[in-house]
Amino acid sequence: MVKKTALLAIASLLFGSFASAHETHGHKCTHDDKDRPEPEIMSEMEELNLSAEGRTLQDYPNIRMKGYTGALADQSQEFQDYITNDILPPVLSYFSSALKIKSPFATNLKFSSSQKTLCSIPTPSEVHKGVPVDFYYMIDSFYDTSSTWVADTYACFLSGSIKRPYVAKTTINTDQFPLANNNVLLHEKNMVCIMHELTHALGFSKSLYKYFKDENYVTLTNHIQSGTVDGETGTILNLAPLTSRLRKFFGCPSMKGAYMEGSGGEGTASSHFERRHFGFEFMTSGLIYQMQVSEFSLAVLEGSGWYFPDYSYADEYHFGRGEGCYFLFTSCTPGAFDEWCTGSERGCTNVGRGGGVCAADTRSNGCRYIHPRVNYDCDNEGAVDYARLPQVETYGRGAGSKCFMGTLTTAKSASSTSFCFKSACSGSGTNTTVTLSIGGNQVVCTKEGPVTVAGYNGVINCPDPISHCATVGQKTCPRGCMGKGQCVDGACVCQDGFKGADCALRAGYGI
Repeated sequence: MVKKTALLAIASLLFGSFASAHETHGHKCTHDDKDRPEPEIMSEMEELNLSAEGRTLQDYPNIRMKGYTGALADQSQEFQDYITNDILPPVLSYFSSALKIKSPFATNLKFSSSQKTLCSIPTPSEVHKGVPVDFYYMIDSFYDTSSTWVADTYACFLSGSIKRPYVAKTTINTDQFPLANNNVLLHEKNMVCIMHELTHALGFSKSLYKYFKDENYVTLTNHIQSGTVDGETGTILNLAPLTSRLRKFFGCPSMKGAYMEGSGGEGTASSHFERRHFGFEFMTSGLIYQMQVSEFSLAVLEGSGWYFPDYSYADEYHFGRGEGCYFLFTSCTPGAFDEWCTGSERGCTNVGRGGGVCAADTRSNGCRYIHPRVNYDCDNEGAVDYARLPQVETYGRGAGSKCFMGTLTTAKSASSTSFCFKSACSGSGTNTTVTLSIGGNQVVCTKEGPVTVAGYNGVINCPDPISHCATVGQKTCPRGCMGKGQCVDGACVCQDGFKGADCALRAGYGI
């Protein structure tokens, strides 16, 4: 029997709300707050009840996922191929590798012939026959030049026993979702967009929180609370695996849970992390370059009671680390914390991957931070055109450059700006050093402060070596190599058929 439940809405995506005059690869959107159809609870789908008693993490299976793009038939072949072959495979690989499932389906996912549509899409013939998956993810599209929303997602079916979502649909606004056309950073941004949407569908949505379970599959209570940040009242999500990680990360034992976005309307509020606390986290509202999949998004999925995440698939994340309760609950005064800036100065982003401009955005509660600019991004080969010293700076995906500030110039003098130099950490403890490669010069930073470089005027500002090498200077594998490779000494070694710094590209793709 199929039973209807209350409306289940999963947030659509808001891209960065501003761009510089030279921002050639950016796009933005607002939320689409259209009505969502009600989900259905399918009691016929039998789930295996894998009790936690006596089991280890390895005893649980990885979630089985499948994507469907047949509803894109009205789009260009190029767009269909891009989504089908280059976006969906690494996204599904990431989640099927990063998530183990507590209650997999005992049989194939199957709908009767009387089920004519799924998520308002004609039911694919394969699900009439039966598909061996635990989650079925559908993509369709819409062309809307009157709005700047990019993608909208909702779950259509919940399982009968534990109410886990298992069929969902994302609608892409093709007017706002450009083909990457061999632009590796735009491709990454598109991919992270769909990862963001699929995370909503898996459980990171305010209308799904009420179905979350504890370790005994009992529905959670009192995990949805309210609190105030910067005078704005919003939701606090208090889930054991999430809250414990947050308290340790920020160094704030009194933290009640994750403060969720309080503005943005029905499609945004409470379904995203608060940008003021979680800058650069990919589940904040407003997708920008250099976003990271932190342990906290995976912890929300664990807190749902439906999954066990493998946290090795989380990115290294540093925004607010160790800053304490004061960082969370007082004003974002520039100078009090490195995360905040003033004016419109140029600087290095918190991720350390490139430069940006000090600015607030529509979700940062007026707090100004170094917002990334793709034209200053060290991973962007084209950014060399905007470099002060292009002959000695290094740009490109996998080139190993990091962002450093300084006034270095071949002129008499110059203002401070960001540079991209290859760097390497060595030593340990108080003997930690950072070596920058600047043309034919090897500049060794032994402490924080300005250093001169032979043949140039001005200085390069050395970071504190211990702090730098423990954060942005670490060798890391983006998103755990997306389940398509192994992380070896901080670099992804990709499986045959895949390539890229994160193994997210088909070997035959032109990027």
